[in-house]
Amino acid sequence: MSSSSSIAPLFRSTEEQLTPLTATVTGNIPEWLEGRYMRVGPGLFDLDDFTVNHWFDGFAVVYKFEISKNKVTFIKKYLQSDAYKKAMAAKRPVYTEFGTKAHSDVTKSIFSRVICSVIPELTDNCAVNIFTFNGQVFVSSESANIRQINPKTLETMDKIDLSKAGATLISSHFLTDSRGDMYTFATEIFTSASYSVIKVPASDSKNPFKKAKALCTFSPNNKGPSVYHSFAASDNYIVFIEQPLILNMLKLISATVKGRCLYECMEWQPHLLNTFYIIDKRTGKVLPTKYISTKPFFVCHHINCYEEDNQLVIDVIKYDTPDLFDKMFLNVVRQDKFDITNGGCVQQFVLPLLQPNQELTEGQNLVTVKSSATAEWREDTVHLTGHTLSEQRGYEQPCINPCYRGRKYRYFYASAMIDCGPLRNSLVKVDTATGSVQVWKESVTSYPGEPQFVPNPMGQSEEDGVLLVPVTNTDPAIDDSLVILDAATLKEIGRASITCHLPNLMHGLFISFIALETVSVGEL
Repeated sequence: MSSSSSIAPLFRSTEEQLTPLTATVTGNIPEWLEGRYMRVGPGLFDLDDFTVNHWFDGFAVVYKFEISKNKVTFIKKYLQSDAYKKAMAAKRPVYTEFGTKAHSDVTKSIFSRVICSVIPELTDNCAVNIFTFNGQVFVSSESANIRQINPKTLETMDKIDLSKAGATLISSHFLTDSRGDMYTFATEIFTSASYSVIKVPASDSKNPFKKAKALCTFSPNNKGPSVYHSFAASDNYIVFIEQPLILNMLKLISATVKGRCLYECMEWQPHLLNTFYIIDKRTGKVLPTKYISTKPFFVCHHINCYEEDNQLVIDVIKYDTPDLFDKMFLNVVRQDKFDITNGGCVQQFVLPLLQPNQELTEGQNLVTVKSSATAEWREDTVHLTGHTLSEQRGYEQPCINPCYRGRKYRYFYASAMIDCGPLRNSLVKVDTATGSVQVWKESVTSYPGEPQFVPNPMGQSEEDGVLLVPVTNTDPAIDDSLVILDAATLKEIGRASITCHLPNLMHGLFISFIALETVSVGEL
């Protein structure tokens, strides 16, 4: 890898920008594009003489571009979580993180430290996703703790503990449906090692999470619960893919005592297959049909899920193995040793919704929608084979026009910024009907992050809107920027450049001033 295309600068610690910085705007920002574009992710990795091990372990940073009347300002702050504050005191992380073990909490008494080694506290380093509910903004990680933030000032506000709803680990992606109800998927570790769907009913309350409860609870198919990052949802159903990446329960429960991180409790078991669970939102029941894959695979992100002809169509970014986790340790990426040959590809699965006493023939393909995916009925089980929607590989962090979430759609957009193949340094638009890939790319030092689709409020088509694309440039002579692309053509129509560091973060959202509605990115 040439020095000019080094990815190491993408993984440096970032600084706060507390005073609003006015961006330099070039091109034209659409008049209807007024609001706050916010992102969250790991951004602080180095604490005096200590550095966390994995990119996922970095302490959360939140930034905001505020767009108003062709003027753009920028601020950036560290999330003032308990995890951050205690790490500042101890000069070490005191909670177990993905790739870094917990260290002693100097703010606790010796007795309290002993208790926490037996019943470990969960991190609130919410550096993974940002979402809205009931007009409020929250950030989340994969633990049951989430944090509310002030969208105007980025001030850290209340901590919400979802363990009271039966969660220990959760999907950081919260999905809100057309009814206004919000869902996430959870795993309970310490009592039953069970899965659950957590439902937060539509509410006008200032604390809507008080009504959070388990819609359903069920046991893992394997000896330990699966590792997951996201799940799928249509209008009426939740779909969870149980993967062969398993949490070893004995290792996990003793992680603090033994000095283990979460990564060291994970085991890839490729002799297992993926199990698909369908939960009916209306009844809270898990459908009795058993769905399994014909080959093992790993998924981080779901692109979309919709119902058609009494079938569920699910599009995902699929990997053959979870090797991506191994490649994101800081001692790998900071030395430019990142080399992933098994980039993500987009696959479509079709799950038939079987009726009670439906007559089925052994070996019958139950797929009736237009797709090369198959769902074969064999030995009282539906065996699923995915259809590859595009032969190109290497993209991640997908988004779609949010007006088409849970509906039949055609296009999705994704980042391929650190792929090792031909799409490196690119943002892509994929046509799921034809498999064609359209590419936007600047240079080998320009790294476009996760795109955010903002629909034109007067738009008539799926492509009618813009993409907000954060671009970090590893050439110190070139400013980082927020690029605005026409979603139909991928042509640049505007850019807001800043003179401070724009960190490479995880997920984001746009809150419109005009439409007074919120659109969240990557939630599927």
